[in-house]
Amino acid sequence: MEYLIRDINSIGGTEYAKAAARFSDERINRLSEEDKKRTLTGRILLCELILRLYGKTDFDVKAGKNGKPELDFCFFNISHSGKYAVCAVSDVPVGIDIEKMTDFKRRERYMLFSKEESDYVNEAESTERFYTLWTMKEAYIKAVGGTLGDAGKVTLVKNGRLCAEFKGYLFKTECCDGYALTVCEKARCRY
Repeated sequence: MEYLIRDINSIGGTEYAKAAARFSDERINRLSEEDKKRTLTGRILLCELILRLYGKTDFDVKAGKNGKPELDFCFFNISHSGKYAVCAVSDVPVGIDIEKMTDFKRRERYMLFSKEESDYVNEAESTERFYTLWTMKEAYIKAVGGTLGDAGKVTLVKNGRLCAEFKGYLFKTECCDGYALTVCEKARCRY
């Protein structure tokens, strides 16, 4: 598995125009300019990773289960927030999520968090804990092809600690520059 992160403002005019010509569709054309730039940056990252990992420049992205974009030769996922877009590519199911960490509000219980997860966040009253947990949930749901409504069915805190593995999926998280990022990948069989 490999992933890339890129500041959307680093995309040059020529690179952006090529991506717009290749990937623009009805859905993308309805987006605001900022959202269009984030979306196309994610697709640019996908092209870079597919070329690096598979040597392909020509491939078709199709809509799969729950409308999740997919390829017929590998797994990928894209996310964007604020000034960044990220993309992960793997030969096993993968999900990625990035979120800009904004103001944190302590609540008794957070929507789509279990009691144990809410307690974990509230114990430290931590913005970083909240967004790390949220990106883990979202990356996992994307990896398994679920929907946001499934977030409440996933509990990623056990005995007061974040899970490093959940139902055969592994997590890699990092917080930097005011953003939380998580990649979730199906564990590979060990022989």
